[in-house]
Amino acid sequence: MSMDADALLRSQQDLQGRIARAYENLKKSGAAKITAGAVESRLKALEANWSKFENNHEALSTMYWKAVCDHDYTKKDFFGLVEESFLTQRGTLLDLTLSLKEPIEQGEPTEAGTAQPRRTLPRIQLPSFSGKYEEWPAFRDLFRSLITTDPSVSGVERLHYLRTSVKGEAEQLIRNLPTTGDNFERAWSMLADHYENKRLLVRSCFSAFTATPRMKNESAEDLKRIFHGMLSTVGTLEGIGRPISDCTDLFVHLVVEMLDSRSRREWETTVSDTSEPPSYEALKTFMERRMWTLEALQPAKIESSSSPSSKATSATSRSARSHLAQKAKKKGGRCAMCQGDHCILFCSDFQKKKPKEKKEFVEAKQLCLNCFGKHQLADCQLKKNCAACNARHHTSTHDAYAPSGNPSSVAATSLHVQRRSDEQATVLLATARVDVTDKFGVKLQVRALIDSGSEVSLITEALAQRFRLPRTTAAVTILGIGGQRSASANGRIKVRLSSRATDFEMLLTALVLPRISAYGARVKTAGGEWPHARGLQLADPDFLADDPVELLLEADAFFQITEEGLRKGEPIAQRTTLGWILSGVVDSVEDGALALSHQCTIDEQLTALVGRFLEQEELPQIPLPLTEEEQQCEDLFAETHSRTTDGRYLVRLPVTTALPVLADTRRASHRLLRCMERRFATDAELQRLYKVLMTEYEDLHHMSPAASVTNDEKSVTFLTMGS
Repeated sequence: MSMDADALLRSQQDLQGRIARAYENLKKSGAAKITAGAVESRLKALEANWSKFENNHEALSTMYWKAVCDHDYTKKDFFGLVEESFLTQRGTLLDLTLSLKEPIEQGEPTEAGTAQPRRTLPRIQLPSFSGKYEEWPAFRDLFRSLITTDPSVSGVERLHYLRTSVKGEAEQLIRNLPTTGDNFERAWSMLADHYENKRLLVRSCFSAFTATPRMKNESAEDLKRIFHGMLSTVGTLEGIGRPISDCTDLFVHLVVEMLDSRSRREWETTVSDTSEPPSYEALKTFMERRMWTLEALQPAKIESSSSPSSKATSATSRSARSHLAQKAKKKGGRCAMCQGDHCILFCSDFQKKKPKEKKEFVEAKQLCLNCFGKHQLADCQLKKNCAACNARHHTSTHDAYAPSGNPSSVAATSLHVQRRSDEQATVLLATARVDVTDKFGVKLQVRALIDSGSEVSLITEALAQRFRLPRTTAAVTILGIGGQRSASANGRIKVRLSSRATDFEMLLTALVLPRISAYGARVKTAGGEWPHARGLQLADPDFLADDPVELLLEADAFFQITEEGLRKGEPIAQRTTLGWILSGVVDSVEDGALALSHQCTIDEQLTALVGRFLEQEELPQIPLPLTEEEQQCEDLFAETHSRTTDGRYLVRLPVTTALPVLADTRRASHRLLRCMERRFATDAELQRLYKVLMTEYEDLHHMSPAASVTNDEKSVTFLTMGS
């Protein structure tokens, strides 16, 4: 495609934007400037732009038809779309012109003395641009509407307004331009060339939107933030000619993923009646209605915060009600006694009352008898009871419930307290079913106890022998609660552990003990259905089983397997790479049940302590006498090895005493030397290189000139260098 065709297509794109935004730009100038003359000027500008568009289209159709016949300009009927946009904009402006002229015609008979004075509107603040790409389209359109298209503003004034409206990097681009009327167009072009980068504008726009925090719970404020960010993103993309019509499905998915779980469930219910992907307009309508619903429910939660039904709400809703209740405490306060900003338990007037008076006051105010809260006793979620008799009332009002007049009743009450004080709650410890690989690579299922208070991992002796893994010695003392010595390790092995729920694997070092814990049998009475734990993939599906714990995971392993995800309740469910683990209070047990507490601390290695003790008491060792062969080796090394002053070692060649006969080497060397001389006569370069080599050998002291010898000497060897 030629450059002229490209220029015409770019001009058509620019004219399309001006035609499509004619009415929007008029509205941005403000209601005070929308007059009949301004509308007529917009109409003339609109018709001029359409005339240019038609001329360019005619040029493309006649001169560059081959270049644009396969272009989207022709395939998508760009001319028809712009024509429809022009007609719509022109009709809107004509209707606005008629509506502005009618009041003037009706007001003509009015006398001048009875004419209403014109109201002065507030001054429109010029927009500011900080240099962010996502702010450029809005700044560009508003500045053009207020300053650029106003014929009464000179070029110098426009440049002054532009400089005072930009900051940061944008201000640095036009800082050095002289303040003249001709430089406004130059400054505006510099900003447009720098920030009219659609690729960066789109990336900046989506980056700002995806950085919006996700909703963690039902909140009208969080939903407003996401809704406004969505509208801002869509408006910005449409302003730069990149509407979301080509990626509606992806954009709707991104917005829905930012909603909380309850809102997503409502959204899926809304769109479940069709199998087609939802549109952006459907999502916008849903979010608007959802936002109105949450805003309408906020004051209702203040009124119903003390009702019995409020206990079924989520933890987030209770937090929101508590926050809203704090706004109302300025009127009546939280204390039912003095209306002060404190709990009734900390009220000095309430503390001065006797137990019987406290009971009567609580009953008169219809407060909870157990925690003095603003709810009924049946709705109290506090697990604690009276510390004296374990009844469902507060400890400070115990004397008001006790029988009076019989001194022996105090002893009876004491006996009653003693009998019930042994009752405990069943605590479910965090266990998991894991696979451990033995010596032959076979995976065996093991029940492991996850203990975040242990410094080491432990394994039972029976399990270690079953795995047949290599064991190293480790005389380690295990200290338990109170710093008391509980056991000593029988060694240390390395265990490869893998999850049964995921593909997670880890290698840990465990100390071998005869027994780890008695945990298991006491949990068999616990049971019941826990709504918050339904449908979870548990790390230990048989957590009520009484099989023994054979592996204990240390605190380091606990934090490696922990993942994001926590469900509060009784018991608490924590998400890990091994599955969901359960821990906490689940039921009550009979008197005499074992109370377990796990804490392991490594004592210092006994072998290290004993080793240091023996080293202190050890006598200096005397070298053992050498054998005959060892002495010969020492003597040979001393005779054949020496060291020079510069640190280099000299080693004599290992030769026998009787050297071979070397007299015949002179004749062969002499013959080879004559051969080399003949080669030198024909090859001067070879002769030169040979001399350089010999000179280098002599300079490095690798050889030296020998004294004259005779043929009678039988022990001399002759060699020709370079042969």
